[in-house]
Amino acid sequence: MRYESLQAKLPLAPAGEMVLGLASMKQLMAHFNHPENELPTIHIAGTNGKGSTAKMLSTILEQAGYKVGLFTSPSLVDFNERIQINGKQVTDDQLMKQVDRMTAALAPDEYYTEFEVFTGLAWLVFEAEEVDFVVLEVGLGGRLDATNIIEKPLVTVITKIALDHQKILGNTLTEIAGEKAGILKTDVPLVVYPQVDEVKQVIAHQADQLQVPIHEVKPADIELVGYDSLGLQIFNYKGHQYKLNLQAPYQVNNAALAIEITYALKAQGITISDQAIQQGLMTVTWPARFEQVATNPAIIIDGSHNMDGILSLKEALLTHYPTEKIGKRVAIMGMLADKDVVHVVKEIAPIFQKIITVTPHSNRALPAEALATMVEKTGVTVALAESDQAAFAMAIADLNSEDVLCIFGSFYFVGYLREMIQNKA
Repeated sequence: MRYESLQAKLPLAPAGEMVLGLASMKQLMAHFNHPENELPTIHIAGTNGKGSTAKMLSTILEQAGYKVGLFTSPSLVDFNERIQINGKQVTDDQLMKQVDRMTAALAPDEYYTEFEVFTGLAWLVFEAEEVDFVVLEVGLGGRLDATNIIEKPLVTVITKIALDHQKILGNTLTEIAGEKAGILKTDVPLVVYPQVDEVKQVIAHQADQLQVPIHEVKPADIELVGYDSLGLQIFNYKGHQYKLNLQAPYQVNNAALAIEITYALKAQGITISDQAIQQGLMTVTWPARFEQVATNPAIIIDGSHNMDGILSLKEALLTHYPTEKIGKRVAIMGMLADKDVVHVVKEIAPIFQKIITVTPHSNRALPAEALATMVEKTGVTVALAESDQAAFAMAIADLNSEDVLCIFGSFYFVGYLREMIQNKA
């Protein structure tokens, strides 16, 4: 379901009104007797890797025989992508039943922010479908995020913390870490990604205050082996070998995090076999995370939009498509204005021979002209496109079979291009 169709049916506060806090979310869910506290939940916060880790874990749990609800954000095109059950998007019918239930329960003048309503709908869907587990991704931050009204999750998780959303979460890693660590709950185990020392200290302090046992993924326990003939990544974690159906090198750390979460769940008596872990990682898919959608020429789609994500994208491109083995690299790029675009461009632009800029589908979009000006300063050839379709046509006209096209930046445009390419396939 397109967002415009869904939004027209929901009790939404005025557009642009974003309020971090838990009081109104608790009020909303009180209408339904707080189903979020009856759903066994794994709660995942962090800057980068939340969605990938959540998807890996939900796939593992599905392989273990469970019915799993997954809530993530943002989506690429349709809202339904954000609510999945055993890897399948919620249907319009499933969604509309809960929309009707929600609107019938609220007073005529009762309104909530978009993310609060979306989160509430996810919980209502998962309750109606009687899922065994919910894998729940935080929307923004953690401490005051609408998802954080859960009283007692099974496990909390913190993925990699980096600079992003500084105007809301703080200008330093320690400030941001404090917000993310706000999801910790007394006596609930925490599984955490390898972090820099200043972040570790913040998380450890919060964990100590709440008597939270910490399960940390340690880089020394991860060994990269390589790729098999099908392109699956091979890696070892704590003496066991796994294959991963996600190509970017950074995904191995996220996979180790997902494995570590299963250890924390198994310690609570939840049955997850080694085979389920193996199969989950071998079969997991996650759109627009260094996703190859075509060959000859290769087309990669990636939703990296902050500096940490861009550095990971750069590493993945240079690993899989080194300069000496390809023709040229061309990019289609679009960004939101509230990101650190100047430094992102300086970092990523030089590995491309040409960049085509577009304006994402968002009121926060950086105009293609402004982005092109930034790219031009790096000395890289740049072109402006008036639409997604025009950008793709310009790129394809300039490519040979040995070249690589990378479509990256804001999710508010890469999803539309991905859909267009798939519809043409």
